[in-house]
Amino acid sequence: MINGAMKVFAKNGYKRASTDEMVKEAGISKGLWFHYFDNKLGLYTFVTDYAVKYMNMELLAMTNRQPEDYFATQLQFEKTKLLVRKSYPCIPLFLSSLEREKDEEALEAIGEYLAAYTNAKNKVFEQVDEGLFKEDVKRKQLDMTIGFTLDGLLREAYEEEEFDEEGYRIVIEEYLSMMRKLVLKED
Repeated sequence: MINGAMKVFAKNGYKRASTDEMVKEAGISKGLWFHYFDNKLGLYTFVTDYAVKYMNMELLAMTNRQPEDYFATQLQFEKTKLLVRKSYPCIPLFLSSLEREKDEEALEAIGEYLAAYTNAKNKVFEQVDEGLFKEDVKRKQLDMTIGFTLDGLLREAYEEEEFDEEGYRIVIEEYLSMMRKLVLKED
């Protein structure tokens, strides 16, 4: 049920997500669905809470490291998403969709969960040594560039008939390696 709901919400956003499609995806009756959840917003809030708690638990393990370079941290963050995906295949895509959510009612309902996820991500990246960046590199612009690209690659991987974990990991590693050469000072 949880993965089915996350998948439909992730692909359609809150407003356009259909409970009929979720029921079909989960393989259960609509009556059983609404036995557990009063409405779509209640379900959205529940799966958001669940996904954020699960992902944040995995991110916590990443915060117990020595300061690293930006790209090693990015790669480890992506590998953590793949690890989470083994248990809950739709969590990475769902969390990505939360960050793009525009519906005000939905955002009000999930605001605290989204903030908790953002805080956990920021905690992982606060150990990055920005002294390794070339002088003209601005962290905020780098975060946006890398973030948009990785998000697009993730969504593209989910659009395939079957998620190719190894192929996705290789593409991410190649992209981050290329960006590393452009952003970090020469050794």
